[in-house]
Amino acid sequence: MADQGPQAMHFTLHLDKPIACQVEIASWNPEKDLLAMVSTDHQLTVHRFNWQKLWTISPEKKITAICWRPDGKALAVGHENGEISLHDVENGEVLRTLEAHKASVQCVYWVEERSARSQGSTLHEDRTSRFFPPPPKPPAMPGTGPAFDMAGAFASGDDQENISQNAASKHSEQYLNILCSSDSNGLVCLNAFGLFAIGELNLHNFPNWKQLSAVKVMLSGDLCNMILLCHDQDKNSGLVSISVDTTLLNSRRNEIRQVALQASSIEELLEVLQKTLTVMRRHWVDAMSAFADKFSAFQTLLRENGSLSTPRDELLTLLACGSASVSLHQFLAVTLGEGGLKKLGKSIDAAGREIQVLIADHLQPAAEILAFRIGELLGLSRWRSQLQSIGLDEVLVNSVMENAGMLMVQVERFLHVVSDTVGQYRLFFVWLTKSLRLFNAETSPLHTEPINSTAIATFLRQQFDSDLIGPHVISEGVLPNIGFEEDLSKAEELLLLGGFQDVKFLQRTLFQQLNCLCDSWRAAISKPVAVISPRLCFKSHFFLCEFPKLLPLSCTYYEMKTETPSFVDYTCFEIHTDGLNHIGVLRGFNSQSMGSDGNEVEAVVLQLNEHLTCLDFSLYKEKQLLLLLNERLPQCGSNQAWIMVLELEELPFISLKSQTNEAREILRFCTSNDALAFVGLRSGKARSILQLDVIPPIAVSASRGLACVFAAQKRAMLYDLEEDEEEKDD
Repeated sequence: MADQGPQAMHFTLHLDKPIACQVEIASWNPEKDLLAMVSTDHQLTVHRFNWQKLWTISPEKKITAICWRPDGKALAVGHENGEISLHDVENGEVLRTLEAHKASVQCVYWVEERSARSQGSTLHEDRTSRFFPPPPKPPAMPGTGPAFDMAGAFASGDDQENISQNAASKHSEQYLNILCSSDSNGLVCLNAFGLFAIGELNLHNFPNWKQLSAVKVMLSGDLCNMILLCHDQDKNSGLVSISVDTTLLNSRRNEIRQVALQASSIEELLEVLQKTLTVMRRHWVDAMSAFADKFSAFQTLLRENGSLSTPRDELLTLLACGSASVSLHQFLAVTLGEGGLKKLGKSIDAAGREIQVLIADHLQPAAEILAFRIGELLGLSRWRSQLQSIGLDEVLVNSVMENAGMLMVQVERFLHVVSDTVGQYRLFFVWLTKSLRLFNAETSPLHTEPINSTAIATFLRQQFDSDLIGPHVISEGVLPNIGFEEDLSKAEELLLLGGFQDVKFLQRTLFQQLNCLCDSWRAAISKPVAVISPRLCFKSHFFLCEFPKLLPLSCTYYEMKTETPSFVDYTCFEIHTDGLNHIGVLRGFNSQSMGSDGNEVEAVVLQLNEHLTCLDFSLYKEKQLLLLLNERLPQCGSNQAWIMVLELEELPFISLKSQTNEAREILRFCTSNDALAFVGLRSGKARSILQLDVIPPIAVSASRGLACVFAAQKRAMLYDLEEDEEEKDD
């Protein structure tokens, strides 16, 4: 007979709203009343507590996993192509895209260290704000709006200035947080602050299983232990829990945090530099394309008139003799006209001024702050006893520092090149305009201001057919040899005064120098992954069950209320058996606080009433388990949905200490050792959901005490798990 439900009306129903599409993935923000949902139409939507839509985006790639940053200000989104995008909480803007994986992302999990708060660890002081203003933001592309300011977009009035001035210092006060991710090829990656790669694990190197992929990744709050719930894709026959020793992350968390903060800021500055060159290229290429198109028409006109001379030769003749050929006169007076000349000159002048502004507001300050931050990182790398253990190599960082110094020299040189080039183009167009007026007899030679013919001749010989600015902002650019000997003659002096090792850096363009800096930076930041990864050690594995249903599956760490911060892990998984509904619960597998010897593993199996089916579950706060159940009612041939909270501490856990890893089949062992708990609707606080067919997932917020349940009728119901209603109809 079906278990009769409780009479009390537990859990307050706050709202019941329709939804446009079914939800596949849902996650609550840990700090705000915001719910992120991925629907079957591949949209990512964030709703407020009152179901007001905050924003919706439709990524090009299918979303496979999501999780919030611990402070609730960013959302990590995993995609089927292996990318992980970090989105701003307020509007969904992509803050950064990580390309750590080559296969579909299976899981993302973000954890913030909690041991440092109780132990009073010393925080590293970021000195950049003492000497520099706030770093520049990436400039907007021509034709678009201004770049989005992450620090102050949502402040107003005087708060804008305060936020921008304190953005760096606030960032440096963060505790270390680590983004863990896994993919279908068995690769697990760790990124400090979601940006700086600090380690990775390849599960295909794990003995006995060659096709493992982690479907759940969980890192403890003290950063000492990690649990990987893995599915053997090759055998398709089991669910395996793997314990990983990550003690190095705990013992070196302050050093990792210092390096990661500097590295994250350096990455952002490199992005500013790259984006600035892209915008410069857009401005200059558009202007020079118009210039080339006009004068290529002049070349065509010369050929049509039977002349073998070039446009430059014609212009030099005009400058030397004061007379123009028929073709030149036709080109200036008819094809271009005075209005066309002014328009063309203004476009080049405007592009040059835009580039000068970009240098002053973005390129130069970003290069200076970048060099300072790399210098700070170089200073840290010389603390060998602490920093070499996490892979900060002094030689590699010194190479980055040298390239950063070369970049500053290149930026200064580029500023002079732009200033000189724009001035010469301006003089060239003034001369052409005056010449056209003389042709048209609009002015008398006696009333014409003298022109610096030497400067115009130099421009025609050296720059008319050679672009001096373009090579610095395009990838395939090559510096012309004009005036290059003078630059090379200064190389030895720069080497002596600046301490540069590379005397040929002046032969590179600004774009090439930035690429050299990026290459040396990638070499430097790849070293921590190579050093830390081998020290993330597999401790043990635990065979959970055969033929698992990969969903539902839940795993978390609970903080123990002790003097020294410690964490105990709980893992819940559904056990597939014929005709029966079982849920396995494992605790203490990866913890150092269970049992007398510090590593005792305990388990219990929940057997649901024969009329109950578990649709989904989630570990909840204070060692509770929230179940989404479906009750079959034989009397009327219909179903009844329930949500229920179980107290895990009241379950009959049994020690698995004496068993071997290979023989630990949870259901069989717990059944034979009286660790089987029968669960009905009176086993915990429960509430029915009438007239709706509920479906997974269930989204639970432990910090807010909320649960969102979805129904097949395209509805979403929001329950307060901490508040009970008076007895009434649902």
